[in-house]
Amino acid sequence: MSDRSTLVDVPPRFRVITDPRGAEVDDRTIVLGPSHAFGDGRHESTRMCLQALASFAPRGGFRLFDVGSGTGILSIGAAKLGGEAIGVDIDAAANAVAADNARRSAVEARVSFSATWPDGTFDVVVANILRDVLTALAPRIVARLAPRGTLILSGLVSTDVPEIVARYAPLLADRRPEIFERGAWRALVWRDAEPRADAGAAT
Repeated sequence: MSDRSTLVDVPPRFRVITDPRGAEVDDRTIVLGPSHAFGDGRHESTRMCLQALASFAPRGGFRLFDVGSGTGILSIGAAKLGGEAIGVDIDAAANAVAADNARRSAVEARVSFSATWPDGTFDVVVANILRDVLTALAPRIVARLAPRGTLILSGLVSTDVPEIVARYAPLLADRRPEIFERGAWRALVWRDAEPRADAGAAT
C-alpha cells in the first residue's frame, strides 16, 4: 500500500473526553483526567492508532499489549472494543494516571498497567512512541506478538518509515506493513487478516 493511504473511520468511533466532570460513559467513550502523560486523543499518531484498533482488532475477545501506554488511551480503547489490555510504561506516575483513566472509563476490570513487561504473546501489539525507541525495542515488541497477530506502530513521520520497515522486516518474515497517514504523521500496520468488508470509504 502506498504512503498516501488513510485509515477508514469505522464503528465504534471513539469519543475522547478530557474534562471528566459529569462525563457520561458508554461503550465508545474514553474519559481522561488531567495529567502530563502522553496521549490525550488529539495527536494525529494517537488518533491513527485508535482508528487502527477500531478497524483491525479482532472482533470479540482479544488481548492487547500497549508499549509506552502513557495515559492508557489505547489500552482503554481496546477494552471498549471487547478486548483485554496490558499497558507498560517506565513512568510510574503515568501508570497511576492510566489506571485512574481506566476507572473513569469504566473498564478497570479489563486493563492493567505496569513498568514490567508481561510474559506471553498478544493478538494485538501497539506502540505509539519515538522512532529510536521503536528501533531499540523491536525484538522485544515482536516477541510479544502472536503468530497471526496485528502489530501497530506509530509516532513516526514519513522519513522514519524506511528505517522502521527495514528494522522490523527480518523479525516479521519479511512481511510488509500497510502505511497510513494523518498530516505529517504515519502509522504502520502488519496484519494477516483480510480487509473488513464493511470498512467503507477512506476519509
